[in-house]
Amino acid sequence: MSILPIIGKLILGFIILLLIMRLMGKRNLAQLNAGDVIYLLVFGGILEESLYDNKVKYGHVILTMIAWGLIIFLFEYLLYKSKIARFILKGNTDVLIKEGDVYTKVLKYNRLELDQIHSIARNHGIFDLSEIKNMYIESDGGFTIETYDYKYPLKEYDYNNYDLIKNKTINTINLRKINQNEVWLYQQLNKRGIKSIEDVFYADWSFDRGIHIIKYK
Repeated sequence: MSILPIIGKLILGFIILLLIMRLMGKRNLAQLNAGDVIYLLVFGGILEESLYDNKVKYGHVILTMIAWGLIIFLFEYLLYKSKIARFILKGNTDVLIKEGDVYTKVLKYNRLELDQIHSIARNHGIFDLSEIKNMYIESDGGFTIETYDYKYPLKEYDYNNYDLIKNKTINTINLRKINQNEVWLYQQLNKRGIKSIEDVFYADWSFDRGIHIIKYK
């Protein structure tokens, strides 16, 4: 098999794919959604199948990739015009935390856990969960965080936090570190109308601002 047809198809596929990517808009890799990934996978499959098959001519490659590009264009146009189609095919923004409380079902639906919330917060420069007022997961998988208003920006070293309740388990070691016990902890929960640690998503203590409790909503 001659190498020249393969190289020619590769160059042709690269040019067409680049043009269609430009038509999709100036989105970076972090902004690619599920539809974009499917577009690229099918493009790759079309090009791969055509490379080593001599029966597939240049015209076939061009027509197939243009046809797929047209399908993409019509699909994106449908999403642009129809709010219902956008909701069904791309999803919608979900509220994870509202006014400091966690929406349990939304968290589970998006397969998120406490450690991931901590990691996402740190990526946004937030090292204390008590700063988070509202938290959203966007339809493209990105996160938006609205914080409470503070007079000065907080840094990681500003607080030495002690986990008290995590994964519905009381951390007795940290309770001893802050010179408290489980009786005191349940008193703090009762003050906020919480009867069981099953209703607590997360709780910690800082000597700078006291106890902070995030409830399940």
